[in-house]
Amino acid sequence: MATALRILCVHGVGQHPPGGAWQQAWEAAIHEACRQVDAERALDIQYCHYDDIFAQHKVGLGDTLEALARLLANGITAPFRRARGDDSRLRHTAGMVVKWVESPTFRKQTRDRLVERIEAVKPHVVLGHSLGSLVCYDTFTHEESRATASGRYFVSLGSQIGNPFVRGEYQAGRLSAIEKARFWYHLYNRFDSVFTARVSIAADNFRQVDTHFDIPGNADHAAEEYLRHPQAVSTFWYDVLNDETARITRALREQRPVSARVATPRKRALLIGINDYPDPDQRLAGCVNDVFLMSAMLQEQGFDAGDIRVVLDERATADGIRERVDWLLDGVRSGDQRILYYSGHGAQLPTYGLGDRVDRMDETLVPYDFDWTEDTALTDDWLFERYVQLPYDVDFSILLDCCHSGGMAKGGPARMRGLNPPDDIRHRALKWDAAREMWVPRELEVAERKQLAVDQDTMPLGDMSGRLGYALPVRTLPLGEARQLRKALGHKGPYMPLLVYACQEGEFAYEYEHGAIQHGAFTYALVKNWRRMLRGGAGDRRRLKVSDLVKYTSQELRELEYDQTAALAGPEIRLSRWM
Repeated sequence: MATALRILCVHGVGQHPPGGAWQQAWEAAIHEACRQVDAERALDIQYCHYDDIFAQHKVGLGDTLEALARLLANGITAPFRRARGDDSRLRHTAGMVVKWVESPTFRKQTRDRLVERIEAVKPHVVLGHSLGSLVCYDTFTHEESRATASGRYFVSLGSQIGNPFVRGEYQAGRLSAIEKARFWYHLYNRFDSVFTARVSIAADNFRQVDTHFDIPGNADHAAEEYLRHPQAVSTFWYDVLNDETARITRALREQRPVSARVATPRKRALLIGINDYPDPDQRLAGCVNDVFLMSAMLQEQGFDAGDIRVVLDERATADGIRERVDWLLDGVRSGDQRILYYSGHGAQLPTYGLGDRVDRMDETLVPYDFDWTEDTALTDDWLFERYVQLPYDVDFSILLDCCHSGGMAKGGPARMRGLNPPDDIRHRALKWDAAREMWVPRELEVAERKQLAVDQDTMPLGDMSGRLGYALPVRTLPLGEARQLRKALGHKGPYMPLLVYACQEGEFAYEYEHGAIQHGAFTYALVKNWRRMLRGGAGDRRRLKVSDLVKYTSQELRELEYDQTAALAGPEIRLSRWM
């Protein structure tokens, strides 16, 4: 007879009395899920209680308001608005999470409690919900207690581990794998309103499981709903109840035998081009041509045609682009090369934060179905989640032929690749100056944020730090403090791609007419100089630098009398290498 499956449940913030209704709900959900996989398996469900420790760390109104602002400051706003911001449990959770992140004493207390329970229970599975998942992650990655994860399954649910503030303040912008764990499953519900976020870690023993459910109020944070979710049943419950052969069995069941799996290509590219925006006044002419020009260039550089995916015009919706970016970065391994290229409009979106107040401007790419809402915007907050955990030796480049801050679309060769917002959106970023009797811009973004955001040793700051690709959401610490924490954690901070922009901030990206054929001026000049440099330096490519390519591209744009200067950013080691 199989050994009883020992499960240790670690709760989050709130009232969790021993033997309370919450335990009954968890146990009912666990039994319901396990019966669908192995109805005969005995379960031994134990708990790790923290209410007494949480009670020692009081959270006042001031703490709560500050915590809400910090947890919401980096784009995690839409779920909060769905919850209407009036839930005391939500606010208390925010305050306690921030207090835990900022207090080494608090973290040690909770870590010691969990170690004690693990040693007593010796669980096969540890379930960590909400703040409890942070306690588990802290315990399993801390040098003094990481051995407690050895051979165990860890499941994080309703978790703030991936929240930009938590990741930035507590882990200096980058999460670590739990090396000693048998496997780590991160259950993610995009409707969960309690500051949760995706997690993507390149590790053989990690998997994010999408367990989406939308229940009115804050029930979409309920642990029992995560635990009984069909995706949870078919992944981690199936695995832990079948143990050794679980993942192989699931692969066979999904008709993808392990021996038949095809390795992810070492090179992949996603090329996006949008000419025919729904509004005739916003339409461009050279973006589709740009995509074909870029595809030809990449194939000349050794990319296989089958590993270059293209999405154009009405197919390039927000969801369509998101799905293809996931394809681009799926299964990426050390040494792989990935390129994301975009040709179309750019814009800035005034974005709501705490209390539904507009508090910042987000740079965004403009998909085909863009309607000036966050759901249809492709911002840095969205993109950084996809790349920030990549292995440091992955070669990921982002090339953007669009305006940064918008611009008036004009006909003819001077057509600009940027959108001005409609008046109701523009009003969000303005205020009335009674003394001048004029409308003037509001100061939305906290000035200090840019100064703290970018480590100039690895990413030039200049005036570019607000641009898409800088991973600002996880750059929350002063540079000295960030460097010290990175050193202690043994990593280099968030992964940074190579970023090539068509223009500087405050400039516009223009279109160019090559006879009767239209292109982006930047893209055409870039590819032309790319080919010229390869011909000139074919004997020794080590002498070719991407910084020189961007310099020559900018020179050509100036010679053609375009008021447009290409911009480059990225880790220093990448700036001195070739594309």
